[in-house]
Amino acid sequence: MKTTLVTAVTVSLLCAPLVSFAASADAAKDGQCDYRRDWMSAACEHVLRVARDGTWDLHVTGYGWHIDGFDNRSELNPWSVGGGAGKHWTDANGNEDILFAFAFSDSHHNVEPIGGYARQWYTKSVLGGLQAGGGYFVGITARSDVAHYLPLPLALPIASVRYRRASLMGTIIPRIPGLNDGDVAFFWDRYEF
Repeated sequence: MKTTLVTAVTVSLLCAPLVSFAASADAAKDGQCDYRRDWMSAACEHVLRVARDGTWDLHVTGYGWHIDGFDNRSELNPWSVGGGAGKHWTDANGNEDILFAFAFSDSHHNVEPIGGYARQWYTKSVLGGLQAGGGYFVGITARSDVAHYLPLPLALPIASVRYRRASLMGTIIPRIPGLNDGDVAFFWDRYEF
């Protein structure tokens, strides 16, 4: 019961920024990102633009490939079942800023929430809408086996293959000594409304 409560609170804390951005989109129209550092103002503007003008997405998680470094690979859960929501904004060149939050079953069958901001650049469309994309993600996650759901910052590469509104997305979570045992490739689907 205690673990379930901690998980629910952690998921709520991680999803709250996305929900508040979406709920306050009208209020954000008059908001400004006035920071002393140009890069902070630019980052703030990107996030507000997605929250204010973005289109909704559905995210469905699916698979975590435990690549190497795991002694007990057969005991680990590869089926990262879960999902969540997000918003994206597409620029004039077809590239995207993305806000998202979702939760899934981690390698040990525990709930892992994740949320944040991603930027993706895409190739030109071929075959009626097929594109490859690549970029980065910055955000936070929390795991039961790392300080019992203490929020952790993340910065990871992302890649995707998109056909019109449907994308298969993925990232590599590298081995960090003392934190995890090996490299993991994590995959999920996104549908743009």
